[in-house]
Amino acid sequence: MIVTITPENFRTELLDASRQKTIAVFFYADQLPECQPMGQQLEQLIGLANPMVTLARVDVADPQLQSLAVQLGLQALPAVVIFKNGQPADALMGPQDPAAVENMLAKYLPKEDDTLFAEGQQLLQNGDAGAAYAVLKKAQQLAPQRYEITTALADACVKSARLDEAQTLLESIPNVYQDSAYQQVKSALDLAQQASDSPEIRALETQLALEPDNTQLKQDLAIQYSQAGRKQEALDMLFTILSRDLNFGEARKTYLDILATMGSDPLVSKYRKKLYTLLY
Repeated sequence: MIVTITPENFRTELLDASRQKTIAVFFYADQLPECQPMGQQLEQLIGLANPMVTLARVDVADPQLQSLAVQLGLQALPAVVIFKNGQPADALMGPQDPAAVENMLAKYLPKEDDTLFAEGQQLLQNGDAGAAYAVLKKAQQLAPQRYEITTALADACVKSARLDEAQTLLESIPNVYQDSAYQQVKSALDLAQQASDSPEIRALETQLALEPDNTQLKQDLAIQYSQAGRKQEALDMLFTILSRDLNFGEARKTYLDILATMGSDPLVSKYRKKLYTLLY
């Protein structure tokens, strides 16, 4: 986020806002060309939609804002002052090597796993468990000891019918980190596991074991798997049917219908490609 500080919004956008997130305050004057490189670098590093750091621009040509620079003891422009909890926490004054600016901001900018975690949580809230899974998987690989990320990834697994992976993830979380979020995911997994093993599914699995070449049974079981949230198993079974007969019953339509329900799940691309290898 990038804001312009004025005498009217100084308190809300700088002092008050710094109690919620880090504010990087850039002091500059348009008539000083040496201010431009630092301003451009700060905008690139922080960006318009940064959830952790706001860039607040202060034009010291405004007489009402010059007092702020004086109070902070700024002796040269350009300058960047980091505000946290209503107080200055760090500063650079005068023209700087780009590396110096980057090194200072690195202490306050979110790490990649923080950004991915926040993105994954938002995707889960939006109901896109497939996309959330891909994002949270990467975050968990970057920070395997952050168990709040592991819990969120397990939640994405439950919601995208990766029940075995969800079970493995939850079992990896030490007791001390099994908080209320963990308990909610564990309960959701228990319910999903119960629903995924219905009497209808067990009966079809038993019958298919006796008639392994019965294509109609495979299609019926794939439909049951899909309805129970076991979409990958359903797709695998339908693909075995289509590999033998592309026009059998409703197999191709069911296969495509399942993909259509999976949103941004990375498995969609994989299984579309598998079908295309049969079609073309």
